[in-house]
This record gives sequence, structure tokens and C-alpha cells, in this order.
Amino acid sequence: MMGLSLRNQTQTYLGLFEKEIHPWLYRLSKGISTAIDIGAAPGEYTLYFLTKTEATKVFAFEPDVNLFPCLHENLRLNGLDQLQRLELFSKFLGLFDTAHEIRLDSLATSILGPCFIKMDVDGGEEQIFEGAKTINVLADVRWLIETHSYQLESLCEGIVSAAGFQTRIIPNAVWRVFVPEKRPIEHNRRLAAWTSQ
Repeated sequence: MMGLSLRNQTQTYLGLFEKEIHPWLYRLSKGISTAIDIGAAPGEYTLYFLTKTEATKVFAFEPDVNLFPCLHENLRLNGLDQLQRLELFSKFLGLFDTAHEIRLDSLATSILGPCFIKMDVDGGEEQIFEGAKTINVLADVRWLIETHSYQLESLCEGIVSAAGFQTRIIPNAVWRVFVPEKRPIEHNRRLAAWTSQ
């Protein structure tokens, strides 16, 4: 259950929002112990990890303070706002551990595998990967990365491939010609990456 506005979230209401990744979301989150939602926004994937997976720990990152009330409300609507297995962060992920920034590797000792990481940020992907070198050598780590340019897609694929991950670019559905997501950017696809399953 989510608080939705039919003015700009109709596809979410109809189950069409990012539908292309649903099979991959199911595959990559199967049997996980840890989930990390980078760019949680209103929390649709955080809710998924908490209600549809076996994850015993869910970390959600959303540094945009304007989205935090919506995220908290959606968790509350589902009775998930007081869960011990959920940890929310309003910090940016990056290269350092400061008052406003945190490295993904700072969570490494709290992560049990398999671990699924969903990343949807507008820039900063390279820094996030740089701060995740320890995590990326753990057994059975899986990534689902939203990319917003061909250059960024190539960069992210190169980074995870060099770290030993298998990769797959998830194409947009052909029917998106008729039902576009109306994003403000021309390129928007996802990249799946996994080590072993």
C-alpha cells in the first residue's frame, strides 16, 4: 500500500512503473539476507524488500529531505515504520564517512549474504562504487542499477564487470513507445549484475 497521486503516479497504480525489471527484481532478490535501497525515494522498493523477500536487514538511503515524509508515510501505511530490520539513512553515499556522507563499505560488517543492492541515483554512481570495494568482493552480491545516459551505463557496466560480476542490460519494453514513462531524460535503462546464484 502506498500513498499515490494519480496525477503523476498512474503507472505505479496500474503496475506498469518499471515493469521491465520485475522479473529481474524477483530473480536478484530471491533468498537474500540483506537488501540495500540506494535512492529509496517514496519507498516502493524498500516496501518490496520488507514485504516480499526474506531479507533480515534492509538499509534504505534517501538524502532528499523532501522525499523523506512520503517515504515515512508509505512505511507507516504498511505498519513497517517501527521495524528493527529496517535502517533509514538521509546521508549521501560516496567516498567518505562524514556528517552528510557515508561509504557503502561502512556497512560491510553488518551485511549477510546474499545481498541485493538497488541503485537509482542521478550522478555519483562512480563514487558509490569506489566506496563499495569491500562489499563487491563479498560472496553473492547482486546489483540492479538504473542508468541515465549511455555513457553512465557503459561506465557502470565496466566497473562491475572488472569486479567479476556477470552483467545484463535490461532493455525497455517495446510497448513503451505507446506507454512511455515520461521521464525528463532521453536514456533510462537498468543494468543487472551478479556474482553467483
